[in-house]
Amino acid sequence: MQRRHGYYPGGVLRLVYFQCCGVIILAAGLIGCGTPTIYHWGKFESGLYDRYVNEDHAQADIYLFETVHAAEQQNLRVPPGAYADYGFLLFQRGDYDGAKACFEKEKHLFPESSALMTQLIERIEKKTAGTTKDNQSQAMPR
Repeated sequence: MQRRHGYYPGGVLRLVYFQCCGVIILAAGLIGCGTPTIYHWGKFESGLYDRYVNEDHAQADIYLFETVHAAEQQNLRVPPGAYADYGFLLFQRGDYDGAKACFEKEKHLFPESSALMTQLIERIEKKTAGTTKDNQSQAMPR
């Protein structure tokens, strides 16, 4: 390469290249130093993916159970929708009291979900009231 009046061909391009590489390396390093998340997500997102995309309901239920209970044991915040999803799972299994408790927690922690949670709680109460009346009518002699 010939030097003409203090200018190296390609020298400016090399300088820009190294500056860009430095900025990219610095940005990548700062991304790794992110703040902790507000919620304990655990495997909640993986569970949703397994349930709705892979249709692996058993594994998704395990992920949901682990996420909710790990957050409660470690005094961390459960992510939005986790208690509602877990309550729906309990409802499907016939654990109406557990489902109602989860819906109440979701309603308390995330007030924006109160309309839906209230409707779900009312449905559980109607279902359990109907079951109780049926049991009482069967027990009474005719």
